[in-house]
Order: sequence, then structure tokens, then C-alpha cells
Amino acid sequence: MKLDHVQLAMPPGAEDTAREFFSGILGMVEEEKPDALAGRGGCWFRSNSLVLHIGVDNDFRPQKKAHPAICVADIDQLASKLQEHRIPVVRDDSLPDRMRFYSEDPFGNRIEFIQDGDGFLQK
Repeated sequence: MKLDHVQLAMPPGAEDTAREFFSGILGMVEEEKPDALAGRGGCWFRSNSLVLHIGVDNDFRPQKKAHPAICVADIDQLASKLQEHRIPVVRDDSLPDRMRFYSEDPFGNRIEFIQDGDGFLQK
């Protein structure tokens, strides 16, 4: 088995906010949703082999524990960029051989960022 994509939830009508964060700040490329799914709202994003679907949840509640973990080329650069946009960065050194931090998307969903090479698939 292998992971195909991860879906995070957002409130209705927040597609532009999702685009600002996932494309504008994280640099992911938005992909067009298939016509059969486009009417549901939401956005799809890709960066290399990472595919994120941001789906509309009418009863939205942010996920504070469950989260995707995303490997990035330069974790310190991303942390600085997030902080410049007043997005929280919470460093986690509980695993000393892995550089990582937690943050949130604009909807309050938890996201973990890990330095490329320190991910759990890579060690």
C-alpha cells in the first residue's frame, strides 16, 4: 500500500483563503477538480508527490490532533515565512534526530512540517 492523497476540511466558501495559504504561502500548485466533483466546492493542491484535497465540511471543526506531516526542503526557511505571515510555528524537539514543527492551516487544522530527510519514511 501507499498513500495517494490527504484531505483536510474547511468551512463552506473558504476556497480563496485555502488558495492564499496552500498556493500563495506554501507554493503548492492548484489542480482542477474533475467536473463530477467541482460542484462540491473545495480545492485540490499538489507539490511533487504530495497531493492535498481541501474539502468543504458544512459542520466544520478544525482538527487539533490528527494531521498530515509534510516534508520540506528547508524547514527553517518555511518557519520564517509562516511567522512573517503570523502563522504559528511550534517547534518539537522530542525526537532529537528529526527537525520538525507544528503549525495550522488558516482553518485551524494541525499540520506537521518535517525537514526533508528526517521524515519517518526516510529513516
